[in-house]
Amino acid sequence: MSWKFCGDDVNGEDRRRRKVAFLLLALAAVMAVASAAFAVEISLSSSNVARIGATPQVEVYCPANPCQITRVTWTLSFPPPRVTALNIEWTPAATGTYTVYVVLYRSDGTTIEGYGSTSVTISTLGSTTTTVNLASPVNPAHIYYVEIAIVES
Repeated sequence: MSWKFCGDDVNGEDRRRRKVAFLLLALAAVMAVASAAFAVEISLSSSNVARIGATPQVEVYCPANPCQITRVTWTLSFPPPRVTALNIEWTPAATGTYTVYVVLYRSDGTTIEGYGSTSVTISTLGSTTTTVNLASPVNPAHIYYVEIAIVES
């Protein structure tokens, strides 16, 4: 005589355990194959690798004195309001020709179509304002960051 209690199916429990064991073994086999696939060695000859070179370290001098931009203002067009240019007030460190670059960014760090550059010749030292026209008008609501680079030409 055998006693069977509610929920006490010995054969069913054994089947479930075997299924779980089989699934775990299958998962281990898949992981072993996947790890082997990622551990492939890549071998190339030097003729298959593009050449690259670099200069040794060089000093970089700031073209603005004292290495800062004093003020940035916006040129707007209407309607609707759109930024068409930036006016950058700065003091050059020396006379010469400079290129002023501007890039605008959204809050997530992606660039906006608002970018531009202009060349300016400085013949006398002192504060100067350089206007950089943007490639296309930008909605002011999209502007979160502005990046300005001044390069001595």
